[in-house]
Amino acid sequence: MFELICVGAIFFAATVIQTITGFAGNLLAMPGTIQLIGMVDAKIAGSLINIFTCLIVSVIGWRNIAWKEFWKILILVTPGMLLGFYCFYTLHMSFLLYIYGTVIILIAAKSFFTPPAPHTMPLWVTLIVMTCAGLMQGLFVSGGAFVVLYAVRVFKDKAEFRSTLSLLWTVLNLGIVFQSWLAGELNYANVTFSLKIVPVVLLAVCLGNILYKHINGKAFLLLANILLVLSGLSCFLKV
Repeated sequence: MFELICVGAIFFAATVIQTITGFAGNLLAMPGTIQLIGMVDAKIAGSLINIFTCLIVSVIGWRNIAWKEFWKILILVTPGMLLGFYCFYTLHMSFLLYIYGTVIILIAAKSFFTPPAPHTMPLWVTLIVMTCAGLMQGLFVSGGAFVVLYAVRVFKDKAEFRSTLSLLWTVLNLGIVFQSWLAGELNYANVTFSLKIVPVVLLAVCLGNILYKHINGKAFLLLANILLVLSGLSCFLKV
């Protein structure tokens, strides 16, 4: 019960931010969840919960989806995600957590000190960024920060940004759930654990949609970056 309450609280806070920004939900939620319930169960919980929340956001903003960019990003991140699946089963958990925590902190630090560049990203940089996004998605259900490095340059407004990325996470997380099923990782315990959190995160989606219409985007991204640093540091507390 303690783990359920803690994980529910983590995903509630992360989902509010995810609903407002279109990314960063699992980046915030996964480190603490991994420490509480383990890598495999955290990955399944993050995927299932994200499917529910992101599907709602993408349906609400269906008319704002940039379909060309959606398919482009989906195709580019897939090879990296397949590599992430392989690394998930071949690398030691302690090593993965150290890498994960370091990447999260570096991403947050970059957001703090360097404003997003408005210019077009070169093709070779795009390929590297998308491969890293897929790798992080396959390993930790957390490829959002890398996708955003590309997305801030191509989406016209925050509605298009949020709706398109929400649909992307829905599809990618469906792929992760399918892969987990093939690997025999889905079971009654971790699926029911995840489903018990769904009502909480649905409330978070409602709250996030209300805040999305009123809150200052820059202020909330600042808060998200502070939480990212704390989330990344938690990866080093227990391995």
